[in-house]
Amino acid sequence: MTAATKYGGLILAPLIWAINTQLGQILPYVDCSRRTYWSLLTSAVAIVLAVASAVVPQAGSTPEEARTGLFIRHLSVLVGLVFAFALLLQGGATWLLNACEH
Repeated sequence: MTAATKYGGLILAPLIWAINTQLGQILPYVDCSRRTYWSLLTSAVAIVLAVASAVVPQAGSTPEEARTGLFIRHLSVLVGLVFAFALLLQGGATWLLNACEH
């Protein structure tokens, strides 16, 4: 198993969250001017990617793996799910709040 899959939730999920946060600062202006829902769409895609980055490390675990490796895998899953929850909250705010009302 490669390091990218082992550390997926630890690296990819925070990176996805940071990108979505930055897009959350930019896209409401586009959504308001064009009456689109890009903010909601990017949040939904980010949630799917964060959950995927949390699930992938767990798929490659074996019972013979060292305890440190198992700890990192489990930590990666938990961190990925925490960031997926944060993205879910951001997406909910995007869905509930109107982008044109400042």
